[in-house]
Amino acid sequence: MGRDLDGNAANGFEAFYDTVFKVTWLRAGSSKGMVWATAKSWAEQDRFGLSGWRLPSTVDKGNDGCSYSNTGGTDCGYNPDSSVTTGSEMSHLFFQVLGNKSIRVPGGYAQQEGYGVTNSGDFEHLDSRGYWSGTDNVTNPKSSAWGFHMLIGFQDIASKNTARYALAVRDGDVFAAVPEPQSLALTLLALTGALWASRRRRF
Repeated sequence: MGRDLDGNAANGFEAFYDTVFKVTWLRAGSSKGMVWATAKSWAEQDRFGLSGWRLPSTVDKGNDGCSYSNTGGTDCGYNPDSSVTTGSEMSHLFFQVLGNKSIRVPGGYAQQEGYGVTNSGDFEHLDSRGYWSGTDNVTNPKSSAWGFHMLIGFQDIASKNTARYALAVRDGDVFAAVPEPQSLALTLLALTGALWASRRRRF
């Protein structure tokens, strides 16, 4: 669901709300690759008067979950878990929301036709690259973190010094955080009236 954050409908939507994961995705991803710390700072900037933006999260299931299985249901590998209860946000976006495919057939090693980012929706700078997650690797949190490869539908762990791209996401629906133009106008009018009344009392 599109969200207009700048109040200018002619510009299109600046964000999209995922009604299943209940998060809002910023439309424009990063235009270049960055090490993890830089990507985290990029994602956490205030945008359109809103704070709370972050890198997407990944569910780290520990060593048992990182089998790099083709069958899915794990946190690592091709066709990783993208369910709402146990899956990662980027995996859900890639497979469920946008309807893209991993390079591997679920449950097998055969290559699927039409894999990768065949559908990027209305996102900007969402292409066949590796993207950072904001989730540390539970077994080595200081030096590695999770990520997702849009080219092949593959979730993995990488050194935080690796250059990867970034997406920004925010918990909840931004519609609840951004006042409607009419409400904003009424608020400003009320504040102006209060200021004028205060000045009259002073004189």
